[in-house]
Amino acid sequence: MSTANPVLPGRNVLLPFTLFILLVGGAPVAMRIGYAEMAPFWMGFIRFAIAASIFWMLAMFKGLRVPKGRALVGAILYGGLSVGISFVLFSWGLVETSASLAAILMAMVPLMTVFLTAIQGVESLTSRSVFGSLLAITGTAIAVGGASSTDISLPHVGAIMLGTAFLAQSGVVIKRFPPNPPIMTNAISMTVGALILGTASLVTGEPWVIPSLTSTWTAVIYLVFFVTVIAFLMYLQVLTNWTASGTSYGFVIIPLVTVVVASVLANEQISTNFLIGAVLILAGILFGALLPGKAKVKETDDCKDSAGRVLSECI
Repeated sequence: MSTANPVLPGRNVLLPFTLFILLVGGAPVAMRIGYAEMAPFWMGFIRFAIAASIFWMLAMFKGLRVPKGRALVGAILYGGLSVGISFVLFSWGLVETSASLAAILMAMVPLMTVFLTAIQGVESLTSRSVFGSLLAITGTAIAVGGASSTDISLPHVGAIMLGTAFLAQSGVVIKRFPPNPPIMTNAISMTVGALILGTASLVTGEPWVIPSLTSTWTAVIYLVFFVTVIAFLMYLQVLTNWTASGTSYGFVIIPLVTVVVASVLANEQISTNFLIGAVLILAGILFGALLPGKAKVKETDDCKDSAGRVLSECI
């Protein structure tokens, strides 16, 4: 028996999926605005430490208990990969990389996830998933490529690509361990991530500066409450109720939002390339992640009843 993977999600997935995309789209722009006053690892530490405190308060309010055993290990690993290591690499990479180019690189998450889930036996690899990922990534490159900086630092670009790989792996990890309530998972993972970012800040000797500009405070508040708290909750809700590869397609749509936000703040014009790329991205997402495929029927006598009808477990 083989089925299409991933399947079409319901409203309980599509609503938080859309909200997650809209909120995260402005994150690269906000991070670069904050870098005007704050060092990258220090800013990341502040962001995730405050968010972790909020999630721990929510967990206490709801009476959630800290998980044990494999459930706790899964949340710690998820935090180390998705928040700690990934954002150390993203934060450093964004210092010398434009938000639009970073968005292109993060669009590699679906393709990386497809292969990582197949290698680790979490999901089956299909040609449709691969083609959909490639089509969407091609569209992303066309859509935001014109907005990318011509001065490219290969080490910083490499850091973002490596961070993308760790982010993709975190989605696989969360599927291999017992689930926790999203609030508790975020509380644990952001605590772990904040510790890693704080350690990186100490080791690299970053200055710990309290921002004074209104623009910096606005960026930090947006990153903490709208991205790190609300969007991360939405992401885990989607990941819990959908496949890892399906959820990862959100990272393909996010660059479109990033370019729109950057165009508003920097007075950039949306080009024809953006519109063409948008069509390719949506086509790739629709084809590779959202359209349910037809199940193949196993044609054996064991799959038929006495009347010759195909049994439901063989579909």
